[in-house]
Amino acid sequence: MNIFINSPITSLNVYDVKNPKEKLIKVRAREFNSITYRKKGTVKLNFGGKILISHPRCITFTPKNTNYTTETIDDTHMIAIHFDYPCKNELAEPFVYENSNHIMCSLFEEIYKKYSVEDANNYECYSLFYKLLSELKKHFEIKQNKKIIPAVVQAKYLIENNFRDGNFNIDCLVSMLPISASYLRREFKTAYGVSPIEYLKHVRLQNAMSLLSADYYSVEELAEKCGYSGVSYFIQSFKKSTGHSPIEYKKLYLSR
Repeated sequence: MNIFINSPITSLNVYDVKNPKEKLIKVRAREFNSITYRKKGTVKLNFGGKILISHPRCITFTPKNTNYTTETIDDTHMIAIHFDYPCKNELAEPFVYENSNHIMCSLFEEIYKKYSVEDANNYECYSLFYKLLSELKKHFEIKQNKKIIPAVVQAKYLIENNFRDGNFNIDCLVSMLPISASYLRREFKTAYGVSPIEYLKHVRLQNAMSLLSADYYSVEELAEKCGYSGVSYFIQSFKKSTGHSPIEYKKLYLSR
């Protein structure tokens, strides 16, 4: 599942939505992500040819900056959560999760109960939302890993546990695995939607964002702790991905 799981959430709005049966509606790209729990009704979504059907008890994710169409097949009722994160190059794509369990359903209900416009930065809502994302990640990973060859699962684990080493690269990764570089690239991209090097960059960036928000380290220290080869490269990579320099990002985060 390509979703923003490791990104800090910077905004959160929650709605209880009821829609009547409607024909095709074009939805223009929006500046926020949407994740919904459908309590009643069925909707057909078309993301440029990718058709998704959302039934009762389904969880549906729509990434920001995405054009799509919807067809409400019958009257619907859902809880909708709109949210955003600062990273521009997040690995996100739309999905419908058809086997939502009672824990995730309850989390949607609890988030809605705790949310209020007057207290949009309610810590409890954010905490519950992170728990919801964690549950989704856990269920997707269990389902996904059953279909992935063990060496590729191991490659993901090795990236997540060695990214802090500035000398760690894809050649090092391949040397730890019983498969060739070309086979790893192909199977990793098939399994996770990105290449091993893209995932390594993603993990380093997410950890850099987390450390910046903590405000414990200088930019130089942070670059070293996240495995970047130098401060200049770190600053350049960070700004390309987030639209902000590390210092700008830290000021933006701390001013919230």
